[in-house]
Amino acid sequence: MRDRRTQIVEAASTLMSRQGFLQTSVDDVIKQAGLCGKAHFYHYFKSKEELGYAVLNYQFERFTERGLAILQEPRIAPLDRLNRFIDAVVANHAAHGCQSGGPCCGNLATEMADSHEGFRERIEVVFERWAAQIQALLWEARPQLDEQVDVPQLARFIIATLEGALLMSRVKREIDVMEGIAAELKRFVASRTVATRVPDGLGAPEYAQHSRV
Repeated sequence: MRDRRTQIVEAASTLMSRQGFLQTSVDDVIKQAGLCGKAHFYHYFKSKEELGYAVLNYQFERFTERGLAILQEPRIAPLDRLNRFIDAVVANHAAHGCQSGGPCCGNLATEMADSHEGFRERIEVVFERWAAQIQALLWEARPQLDEQVDVPQLARFIIATLEGALLMSRVKREIDVMEGIAAELKRFVASRTVATRVPDGLGAPEYAQHSRV
């Protein structure tokens, strides 16, 4: 059974993901979590800011457990893992009616980073951990990648593309937007593999003519 503190964090996470950190009051959390009052809330958290840190940690741990775990599955080839991860992000967004903030705290992270330096520093660490997971997978797949590929830059590109796709899909409320961008992202990564490299003097498929990442 979940402890009371965890229940409060889960309730706050739901509210903040929907309406933002600044627009979520302690009273909102008390009502959502079924607490008796502010004294009950402050028994578990010294401030709303402390709760904010807990929400960030909670959301990233869920992301790690449900999303990043796919990137570490040793029985699946690295680039296949990456494709499954991208598919999982799309499926999760679709399951939430295109209203999820993103795989890694999403819009909530942006708002919180702007409102509090401590939040910004914590979120920076979170994104570094995410980027490190993607980079580790790409380094594992290095023998399959074109020698000109910059692994750290490609990892950042993957993250930025997914976050941008989530935002666009959320605005339009159409999962087709997310699905189309995800498909293009997978094709782009595939075009960076040795198998798609075209010998000098031969015609190249359109996707292989992009600038290198």
